[in-house]
Amino acid sequence: MTSEKLGPETDQENHARTPEEFSPTDVPGCELMTLLAQGIRAEALGDLEGATALFAGAAHSADPALAAEALTRLADARRSGSAWSDALAAARRAQEVARVAGLEPLELHGMIAEANVLLCRGDFAEARALFEQVLARSAEPRMRGLALQNIGSILAQRGELGAAERYFAESYGQFQCAGYRRGEATALNNYGRVTFDRGDLPLAESLLRQAVAAAREVGHGELIALTTHNLAEVVARLGDIARAEDLAHEALGFFAGSGNRWREIECLRLIGTINEQRGETENAVRCYERGLRIAEEVGAAFEARRIAECLRPLRLGTR
Repeated sequence: MTSEKLGPETDQENHARTPEEFSPTDVPGCELMTLLAQGIRAEALGDLEGATALFAGAAHSADPALAAEALTRLADARRSGSAWSDALAAARRAQEVARVAGLEPLELHGMIAEANVLLCRGDFAEARALFEQVLARSAEPRMRGLALQNIGSILAQRGELGAAERYFAESYGQFQCAGYRRGEATALNNYGRVTFDRGDLPLAESLLRQAVAAAREVGHGELIALTTHNLAEVVARLGDIARAEDLAHEALGFFAGSGNRWREIECLRLIGTINEQRGETENAVRCYERGLRIAEEVGAAFEARRIAECLRPLRLGTR
């Protein structure tokens, strides 16, 4: 499931520098705003290293609003790179900066960023508590949509599919009210995913094709790859193995190239499943073992358990 990130999209060119090239004293405020915009663009294109450097630079701003947003986005970029501790530090610093300046909406965005890291690590109870706090404090549709969809993700991963579906539907409505097209694409993706898990393959395929189209409309690389991955899983279940494999490898190529190892794990699990459907057990085992290795390396406990469950019967020769 996707974890949505805040912020407007931009078409500005990205010319990334390393974090060491920035200091809080030698970069004018206008350039720091440009760095933030460039970082947003870099992240959308899958350049996590460049985005991280740009957000780290913009976070030096003396303007608390700019600094808090940059730190929140830095947390998201670090999360995508599976740097959990650094991501949590940036998210919590963003909240502190926003809180001191009395910028509650930015403080809440920082809370969502923190909760997203916890969700990725499999710390569902802590993550949900933060999302619930956001819902209690905000009436703004986009903010509520972000919290609702991520609570839905937690419920779906716990197998509470009916409840998850209700949260995704409500989040979609909130994003529509906010006019937030990227959020709509994410909600369609999540809704399609949970519909698939509930066994309604035709509806899931329809929702996920809409999600892919909406993701391409907003031009966000990570979201395109994620919706493509989920569509691949549905297509595989429908029996079009060749098409599913093409879609899965397309998604894997993006996530591996961008350094998003958490999503890379999901793709490897799917490709392993596709290999099982082909009867290619050895290839399936190799995919699962590679995915499990990455999950253990980055501390993605939930994904490690899921892949271990796929791998166990193959090693025992019981599937």
